[in-house]
Amino acid sequence: MKELLSIQDLHLNFRTFWGMAYVLDGVNLTIYEDEVFGLVGETGCGKSVTSMSILKLLPSNAEVSGKIIFEGKNLLELSEKEMKKIRGRKISMVFQDPMSSLNPLFKIKAQMSDVIKLHHNISKEEALKKAKELLKAVNLPDPDRILESYPHQLSGGMRQRVMIALALSFNPSLLIADEPTTALDVTIQKQILDLILELKEQYHFSVLLITHDLGVVAETCDRVGVMYAGNMVEIADVEELFENPMHPYTQGLLSAIPDPRYKKPLKPLRGNVPSLLDPPKGCRFHPRCDFMMPVCKNKKPPLVEYSKTHYVACHLYGGNKNE
Repeated sequence: MKELLSIQDLHLNFRTFWGMAYVLDGVNLTIYEDEVFGLVGETGCGKSVTSMSILKLLPSNAEVSGKIIFEGKNLLELSEKEMKKIRGRKISMVFQDPMSSLNPLFKIKAQMSDVIKLHHNISKEEALKKAKELLKAVNLPDPDRILESYPHQLSGGMRQRVMIALALSFNPSLLIADEPTTALDVTIQKQILDLILELKEQYHFSVLLITHDLGVVAETCDRVGVMYAGNMVEIADVEELFENPMHPYTQGLLSAIPDPRYKKPLKPLRGNVPSLLDPPKGCRFHPRCDFMMPVCKNKKPPLVEYSKTHYVACHLYGGNKNE
């Protein structure tokens, strides 16, 4: 498979009133062409800021280093003018709350036509025609009525479909979906996820799906990366991850999922997520790990190749355990 996006040793810190927050601690991952890559982990583990780093939409108090290679260019070295040619065009994003992404004061037709007209350099009539075609592509009934509606007149699922339509208006190579079904009920969630997969096959783009729901990952993704406290702890094909979870954190996540086939009690992860203002040294998961060794307290485990499709960052699978 051909690489589309490669994140290499990405570090991200935020200067805060309370001190420096060490949010991303050397993240590495690769997304290939025409695949769905799932990024999963607890709230606050660094999933969303990883996607914001790709688009260079970080606040002024951010300090970032490393490389984000997209189509042969390091995005972190590009100017804002150069990023505008990539952001929204080659890399599009669908956020988890479409109500906050759409302006409540303007009709859908104004918002869609303005964006399409700006980037495609076409007339207003042509932009409206393309907007209608996009709304049909995301299976919205009666596009004319949708275009004449304000965001509050649409349901959550319809607003999210509008956002997906806008994201696809430039035929991107990569679609970042940041928990796109969080605010929707279960039935609509499935419809939105099925729509994204259907459009992926139709338009041949890759998807970075950010979620905390392992059920969603199992149903939609080709590969998955598991994050914990700013670290990528495991990357694998989806089937392999569920059949053979290797990192203790991944094992803990899976053991906390209820299984209706068995009446055994759930096993929650002990302890709490660490503060990123003062993260643990060595492996950030070691205070909560049942397999903690002396080396875990002092040395961060590298992401090592267990097999061609499975990578894990844990001293149980390499290194000097007695260090």
